[in-house]
Amino acid sequence: MAARHCFANEADLRREVCSLIAQKSSEAIKDHGFFTIGFSGGSLPKIVSPGLLSQKIDFSKWRVFFCDERYVPISDPDSNYQAVKQHFLDKASVGEVLIINPDIALDEAAKDYESRLKSWYSGNDLPSLDMLLLGMGPDGHTCSLFPAHALLEETSRLVAPISDSPKPPPCRITLTYPIINATKCAVFVSTGASKASVLQQVLEGDTTELLPAARVKPACGELHWFVDDAAASLLKKT
Repeated sequence: MAARHCFANEADLRREVCSLIAQKSSEAIKDHGFFTIGFSGGSLPKIVSPGLLSQKIDFSKWRVFFCDERYVPISDPDSNYQAVKQHFLDKASVGEVLIINPDIALDEAAKDYESRLKSWYSGNDLPSLDMLLLGMGPDGHTCSLFPAHALLEETSRLVAPISDSPKPPPCRITLTYPIINATKCAVFVSTGASKASVLQQVLEGDTTELLPAARVKPACGELHWFVDDAAASLLKKT
């Protein structure tokens, strides 16, 4: 069961989601000496970064990676890395950042990224990443997992290439459900009235044809949804 956190404004949402991140960071560092956190693109880096920078967090122990990434040069403005760099990485002394290699073939870039992720956990075939920060598109996609796409059923690869994304650019790499649902803590951040209808479908809709975001169900971890009043406007009142 997902934990829902609803806020009247973005500032309150930011404060609480960053408090959770700080808590999980402290717990992970105490447990195994580092904190692995996956960032998504879109509006998420801009929303959470100011709150992260105001927390007392040992960023030197952070290992940052990307839940999905566009297959473009890392200097390209379409790169998720660039968005996170601008809003967060340039202002925090992060221990390690895992960036895709866009100079090799797309399939090889996905394999290389998966291999380097596993290396943080001594080559564990299915590492349990500490936290994923996830967004959701108006179509219900998350990471680069889109409705009705074959990658929704991928089971053998933890990081997969996609060359036919319905949203440009077409070529990307993305985490898949086996590693997403092995995470210790998945955190969605969704704001704005444009997300109200799809949020209702994901959290309260028919379960026979799950949208990609609704398929995020950590087997042994936590699932949190941080939303504002506008995004939550169609949800049942509890």
